[in-house]
Amino acid sequence: MQRWIIVTALTSALTGLAVPVRAACDDAGKDPAPVATTVTLGDARIDPKQPGKVRVDVSYVCTIADEARSLSVSVEQKDPQDASSIGFGTSRAAETDVLCDGTWQQRTIVVQSKTFNWIPDADAVLSSTVTNIGATPPASADARRVKLVVG
Repeated sequence: MQRWIIVTALTSALTGLAVPVRAACDDAGKDPAPVATTVTLGDARIDPKQPGKVRVDVSYVCTIADEARSLSVSVEQKDPQDASSIGFGTSRAAETDVLCDGTWQQRTIVVQSKTFNWIPDADAVLSSTVTNIGATPPASADARRVKLVVG
């Protein structure tokens, strides 16, 4: 008898906790999609006036957090004429410039090579990472191979 009372009381208490969760659902009765830290790379274009710089389009979303945030982009390109020559550059956005409010953000990040000018129509590897310490998951990365174009 005593176990039955405890189980009934516990079940009633847990059912009461489900009400606020249901109230957070949208009109169709579906749970809202959780926002996870995500980053996606877009196009990459060599700056026509400064061929040592490439502009990389990045889209990202991360949850609201009071902790540190970071957005970094890197570009690596081998010279097709000289395999020993590799151009590399990386850029990190200031923490205050990384907006984490649960909505998709779009940024164009400028990455400069310190070693040589980017080579048009040659393959390059782009990688990007966005971190949102305190979120789940705390970081997301994207990488892809593209041909750099002047634009």
